[in-house]
Amino acid sequence: MAKKKIGAGKIGCIVVLLVFMVLVVGVYRFFTAQKALPEEFVLKIDLSGNISERVERGFSLPFEPASKELSLQDIVLLLDRAGEDERVRYILLDMNAVRTGSAKIQQIQRAIERTRKKGKPVHAFLRNAGDQDVWLAAACDTVIGERRNFLLLDGLRAELLFYTGTLEKLGITFQAAQWSKWKSAVEPFTRLGASPELRERIEMTLDGVYDTYTGYVTKKRGIPLQTYESIINEKTVVSADEAKKLNVIDEISGHWEYQERVRKSFEKTAGFNEEDDVLISGLRYKAAVPISHKAAKKEQIAVITASGPIVRSTADMTAGTEQGFDEETLRNSVEAALQDESVKAIVLRIDSPGGDALASANMFQILDSARVKKPVVASMSGVAASGGYMIALPADSIFAEPLTVTGSIGVYALKPEISRLQEKIGLKREVLTRGNNADAFTVFKPLDEAGMAKFMETTGWIYEDFIGKVARSRNMKPEEVRAVAGGRVWLGELAVKKGLVDRIGGLQDAFRAAQSMAGIDSAVVPGLKFYPEPQGLMEYFLSGGPGISSLLTGRKLPEGGIAERSMRTLDLLMQLERNPGGMYRMTMLPYEMRID
Repeated sequence: MAKKKIGAGKIGCIVVLLVFMVLVVGVYRFFTAQKALPEEFVLKIDLSGNISERVERGFSLPFEPASKELSLQDIVLLLDRAGEDERVRYILLDMNAVRTGSAKIQQIQRAIERTRKKGKPVHAFLRNAGDQDVWLAAACDTVIGERRNFLLLDGLRAELLFYTGTLEKLGITFQAAQWSKWKSAVEPFTRLGASPELRERIEMTLDGVYDTYTGYVTKKRGIPLQTYESIINEKTVVSADEAKKLNVIDEISGHWEYQERVRKSFEKTAGFNEEDDVLISGLRYKAAVPISHKAAKKEQIAVITASGPIVRSTADMTAGTEQGFDEETLRNSVEAALQDESVKAIVLRIDSPGGDALASANMFQILDSARVKKPVVASMSGVAASGGYMIALPADSIFAEPLTVTGSIGVYALKPEISRLQEKIGLKREVLTRGNNADAFTVFKPLDEAGMAKFMETTGWIYEDFIGKVARSRNMKPEEVRAVAGGRVWLGELAVKKGLVDRIGGLQDAFRAAQSMAGIDSAVVPGLKFYPEPQGLMEYFLSGGPGISSLLTGRKLPEGGIAERSMRTLDLLMQLERNPGGMYRMTMLPYEMRID
């Protein structure tokens, strides 16, 4: 049966409809996002939960749920921009149960300190406050606690879940190739508890973060260290009144009461308009002003953000869990930056625990080729470990935060075996083969001695390649790399001492280094061009728009919860199923730690 052809008239109608929708959306966005700001106002930045490195804001229709989230990069650039904006009387950080990486806390603190040095006050209002809220708020001029609320100051916790016993009850076991003993990401699937090596690295990390946290708070708040540690160890739950007496906070107020007080303080201000809300949200401010450097058309710096687990393609991402960063996205971003003549250098911003070994190696090659044409500077955020560390190696210079989790130079592979599950469910299997090892790597039986040897050997090839990449890139001998590799995890300051990172510094330091390497006059303020670029209208429609669940709810699984961790485990099992023999080789950080 012949297919009906679409006539020119119909194509024209579709084009006209698309153009009309673009115009409608453009007008809508213009009047909502570009609404004039008051002559004087308070910039109110909401901080809660996990703070993502970068929030993807592709094209969306006006009726879709609006994102209420600011990324780490947004927050840092907003603070820097507000420090120079004469209309901003002061900045209010409205904090509600912040739960994010320690290195990210430090980056926001430094941005607060830079803003204060410019003469712009920064205040913090604490709601449902914990250790991270107090740690971050200590950088501000004034800290206000919510009346009748309390502060939960219980210190640090590293939580590990081991699935071995649970999976064994289902009839599923794993064989592991581990390079080497510190590369402990296999342990949740092969052990019932943490190995001494894993405990050692976690203890070291906890000590470093805890000392930094308590040292900063006690110095900024003028509290003796012993007193603050006794609050954590003995009091733990502190009322707002008690927190004020202990000098953890400065004032107490109801949340709405405080905001009304702020509004009333503007009533006698010249040019005050009662219709204006003087509390301007960070999202509205971001839409109304250029928060990045003022663009110089001929001189820009590309900022490519690699955030989340490293995967081969978007097909490897499981719904409901953290979005990953794939090869094609990096390739497209790098090619766009190289082809743009106004882009003089590239800053690779990394917030990734690693992931697929081959994808990480391919990204290394992409970036290694790019640096021949334009300078590349790597800037590590909360975590840049394992594969996330590998992709930093081609850079001309690597910056890390003092508490960036990095290193973890190692590889692991898992091989599931479900013969007991097969027996439990009565699944019968017959196999016909040609070749001695055609059925050697199946999930229905464990590897024999020869198969396990080959399993270890092939995983070892990846590890040796990783060692070689580090040695060449960092100008180290292979034996020097092995002394700091094997899956060992380092905080930023130790990583510098071990030669894995060049220097301590944040995103602004990386910009300055890239500017210098590109030969841009230091008196010039280059523009910033961010990649991956947001999804456009055509990409939106070609991709089918948003998923039904995200359109209706705009939600994803709560981060750090049992549901999300279970989904991550399911994701790993799905990845194993998609690979030959269920083997999946990873360069991935062994664990995740948060202050909560």
